[in-house]
Amino acid sequence: MTPVRTQSLPEQSPSRWSSRGFTLLKVGLSALAVGLVLRAVDLSAAWERMAVQDFWYLVAALGVLLLQVGTGALRWHVILQKLGAPARVLTSLQLYFIAVFFNVCLWGSVGGDVVRGWLSFRDKVPAEIAVNSVILDRVAALVGVALLVLATTSYWMARFDHTGGAWVPAAVAAAGLFGILFVSQLHRLPQSWQHLRPVLLLHSFGTATRAIFLRPAAAVPTLILAVLSQVLLALTAYLLARSLSVGLSLIDCLVLMQPVTLITSLPISIGGWGVRETAVIAILGLVGVPASAALALSVQLGLLTMVVSLPGLVLWFMMKPKDG
Repeated sequence: MTPVRTQSLPEQSPSRWSSRGFTLLKVGLSALAVGLVLRAVDLSAAWERMAVQDFWYLVAALGVLLLQVGTGALRWHVILQKLGAPARVLTSLQLYFIAVFFNVCLWGSVGGDVVRGWLSFRDKVPAEIAVNSVILDRVAALVGVALLVLATTSYWMARFDHTGGAWVPAAVAAAGLFGILFVSQLHRLPQSWQHLRPVLLLHSFGTATRAIFLRPAAAVPTLILAVLSQVLLALTAYLLARSLSVGLSLIDCLVLMQPVTLITSLPISIGGWGVRETAVIAILGLVGVPASAALALSVQLGLLTMVVSLPGLVLWFMMKPKDG
């Protein structure tokens, strides 16, 4: 009797399962956040506000947001150059816009960074510099947030009557800056550990961090562009608020959009959807903005970001394959 052969199913690697699980988790968190927003907000009021908004303020917001993305690309270009990469401005702009498209429209806030690092390596940037530059660009953006938070601490204190909670943003910002100082000292790890691959990677990253944030020639342009990027994002929110007749001042947007940026940058949702709306409603609610108005502002900010990222899709399809 001939034995029956059974064909076993191919096993999925743990890394693939973990990747799929994380993606499903992000989809679930996004859906949960959107569901909570839809349940708590008067959607008809939000729609009525958007139906009568000022079109030209909306167009101005789109233009400022496009400039904000360009500023981020220049910040990354400076970091690449200071790390010794053979970077060209137009190439940095191209790869950055492609990464923004992937971040906003596809995989969430990490996928675009992976694409950016890979395309940099493909463009003859050493792998170590490509990876470090992308991570340090993210860090620089958060440093821009931290500097603005510290600069506006007095506003928080006055706005919220010197309550204990007003110190939280400043404390988090200060902790982040001290964290950068700590990382910049990783090159001091004992020489006897240097044969370990993780230690070598930490040593490399610590050296790169020191080169970008502790040397004025690199730190000054990087941080100026980081702060400018956050200011432009706040200006975008302000123009949207004006278009929707939401009573927010420019300083309100400058201060209140910083924690929104921090929360939205976490890789826990798809394109920031749901998480951003929840954060905007909660934070703008602190200054009396109705939930329906905050939702309209947040949704339009997300949609404008998608529109601004579309050149990245065009640039992605225009890329030619590299030879060998």
